[in-house]
Amino acid sequence: MVLAASLALAAPATAEPWQATIEVGGEVDSNVRRLAVTPGGRPAETSPLVRGLAQLRHDGEVGDRARWALRLGGGARAVVAGGVVGEDLVTAALDATVEHDGPGEDVIALARVTHYDVFPIGGQAGARAFASSGGDLGLRLLAGDGRSATLTAGVRRLDYKPDPDFDWSGQAAAARISDELWRDADRRWLELAVGYRIERRAYRGLAFTDGCTPGEPRTPSCFVPTQEPRSDLHHVGALELTYTGGAVLSAGYQLVLNDSASFGSSFVRHRLTLSATRALGRRWFATGTVTGQLDRFRDPLLVTDDLTMTFASIDDENRSGGAVRVARALTAVWELEARYAFQADASGGDDRTYRRHLAYVGLTWERDRPPPPTE
Repeated sequence: MVLAASLALAAPATAEPWQATIEVGGEVDSNVRRLAVTPGGRPAETSPLVRGLAQLRHDGEVGDRARWALRLGGGARAVVAGGVVGEDLVTAALDATVEHDGPGEDVIALARVTHYDVFPIGGQAGARAFASSGGDLGLRLLAGDGRSATLTAGVRRLDYKPDPDFDWSGQAAAARISDELWRDADRRWLELAVGYRIERRAYRGLAFTDGCTPGEPRTPSCFVPTQEPRSDLHHVGALELTYTGGAVLSAGYQLVLNDSASFGSSFVRHRLTLSATRALGRRWFATGTVTGQLDRFRDPLLVTDDLTMTFASIDDENRSGGAVRVARALTAVWELEARYAFQADASGGDDRTYRRHLAYVGLTWERDRPPPPTE
């Protein structure tokens, strides 16, 4: 962040103007606490909410060889009825990137700092109150014809506010290769991207061991803490194919392997995502997404949802489901948006059932939005 701020102060007058987006709307959530319900247990609660989001974006150059980008964001979510406590949240986000051309035209050095923070309103730290941050240095290698490879290394940290035992920090490294497989004269193209990331996570809490005898039914009493801190190796492999033409179509597969020294915390996740975005007429746009996910745990699962959260955002769910977004440009700066999403659990291995429906309608104001075409 200091590096990005220094470049921003030194940037010439040719820097792009600030871009801003403000979104506000109402939502109905059929499972606002995101509970996996057991037969005869506590039912899911339906609540109406209000949401707000603000984002600032700025890009600039320093001389002919360096570029920088700064993204700032903030949001709020509040339950307006139903007496639900602990789900009112405020978020803040920062993403600062600097790129500098290398000694040749085919090498770019880069640095990036990110931070995402969720603050509970009212002092009670709910299940989604956390802070996640990271810093990376890397190289992007350009091979021409749409081919590139990006290599990064850095550090990550997560503070889980409801339970410090789930706080972790550690080193991370990633590689991503993209290749433009095909392009025609009508500006249609097909792109393939392959990526891999590894994180070594050192937790504040202790590792668990299996305290029950073989063949004995596993209960929470089987999870016995040791004197050793918990440590995980978190692997993520991804493959994505994207077609851009009259519509934008993408298909992605992600394989996650979490190898933990703590009993009950190792798992394998398969995640398949299909997405399509298309203009419907001159002012209407629609996006549809379908996600299928399957989790497999090597040991019996400890009874908590916190073990499998990625903490990318309060709105990102590691579940199967589908979502539809429809938007209409009203003016040069205003857009009407409606969203519906359904989420379900496909982990298997217990009798808990997770179901969640979300319906949202809101308005978005965006500075420097291209004017909509006339009908």
